[in-house]
Amino acid sequence: MKKITLFLTALALCGCSTKMESLNNYSVDETFANLSVTNLDTKYFSGHSLQTRVTAPVADHYETVEQPYMEFPKGVNVVFYDEKLKEKSRLKADYAVYYQKKKLWEARKNVVIYNEDGAHLLTEQLFGDENRKKIFSVKKVTVVDADSTVIVGKQGFESDMAFKNYKFLDVNGIVNLNNEYGGDFSMTQTNENQ
Repeated sequence: MKKITLFLTALALCGCSTKMESLNNYSVDETFANLSVTNLDTKYFSGHSLQTRVTAPVADHYETVEQPYMEFPKGVNVVFYDEKLKEKSRLKADYAVYYQKKKLWEARKNVVIYNEDGAHLLTEQLFGDENRKKIFSVKKVTVVDADSTVIVGKQGFESDMAFKNYKFLDVNGIVNLNNEYGGDFSMTQTNENQ
């Protein structure tokens, strides 16, 4: 009986040793999120002032990679506020990622931004650089102003973060002149790079 007990004890110790070596060789896989949140609804403040509200079905935080980031694989909605808590602009996208150290975000797939003036922007990819306080795209961008003026930037766009002051690269568009001149006509403007 003593021999069986000694054998089982030795076997158990060998098994533990092998398991401990396996655990010691284990490293964190950078492809897995360190934190995953469902139904995210968070607010960002500057001092006591609300600046941004972010909602998303899923948010995954990757901390152990060289460039930590937050990923929103099932889409994101972001509302930006002014100092009086009035909505300045709103962004919606089917996918987004935010690089914390660089303070750079990217929104992809069905990206839409609305500003407080009633204009909206449509694109498939948009970047936001918090350090430069700019949003920009190198993809086709369509902006529809509150008066139904449509402007298309075929090769890019740049704006302030509130989407109020913007410029296009290689533009064309339809300008609605009905209200200003009392007529029922529109003008198409194309600016081709040569």
